[in-house]
Amino acid sequence: MSLPIKVIHIDTHSKTVDSISNSNFKIELPEVLLFPKDSVYYIDSVTIPHTWYTIEANVNDKLYMQVSDNTTNIPLKTNICKIVQLEPGNYNITTLANELSIKANTAFATSAIPTHFSIIANVTNNTISCTPQTTTMMVKILTDADILDGLSDISYWDSPGGWDGSWSGPSYNASNPQDINDILNNTEGRASFFTQANAYRSGYIDLQPIKNIFLTSTNLSNFHTLSPGGERVILKKVPVNAGNNEMIFYNTSLDSDYLDCSRKTLKTIEFQLKDIRGNVIPLHGSHVSFTIIFDKKPSD
Repeated sequence: MSLPIKVIHIDTHSKTVDSISNSNFKIELPEVLLFPKDSVYYIDSVTIPHTWYTIEANVNDKLYMQVSDNTTNIPLKTNICKIVQLEPGNYNITTLANELSIKANTAFATSAIPTHFSIIANVTNNTISCTPQTTTMMVKILTDADILDGLSDISYWDSPGGWDGSWSGPSYNASNPQDINDILNNTEGRASFFTQANAYRSGYIDLQPIKNIFLTSTNLSNFHTLSPGGERVILKKVPVNAGNNEMIFYNTSLDSDYLDCSRKTLKTIEFQLKDIRGNVIPLHGSHVSFTIIFDKKPSD
């Protein structure tokens, strides 16, 4: 049995009306395609515009902070936790530090013990520092591990009382905290408290946290691929090889880079463009295109 078609050109200009976006869309084929045994396909000629923001709403727009004090009277020790909400948009290191400063200071200005921070960019070493402006106050920027368990292991006990240093702020989804830690490179180990004399300093600021785009499809995939996050419906991993407002181009480089589609029936195909954490990448109206090339399975 021969292949029903050789090539399908995909372009989000032709997505269905019920598609969610240009990175979460459906393509309706004009006819039903039935592929015989030993059919395979390649994803080729991928073009994706680099139009997502440095900070995206509900993706990486939150900073998790804890404030305490250096009192030796343990039962009276402060524990104030806040989720600092950031404005979506594109940033450089200076404008990002300014945004963090404005939003963090606003968040803690009305806390039980108002706290002010100096948050500044160091352009020379590409880091951002956060310094409490009161000598008695301490600040912690929660890492991934801290966020995951809500600081549940942090407590100090001293007769006749103790201090519970676990998360005291608003509830959140620990499996999807939507934090900014990848940009701050604040992902390893447990966070410590920092003071006016010993300021917090981020890791190397990474304003391009998305390194690869995963093109996925639940009804075209054969579940023979696996991402670090456990995704099994990946058709193609596309390296982000272009900067903001530029076009990402990627082609098939190996003859072995095929996936099986034996005995598949296709009419409506669903696609999503995701990051390493499984978030659909917002393209803000910009369009995507790629080509699906069908062939018979190469002989071993």
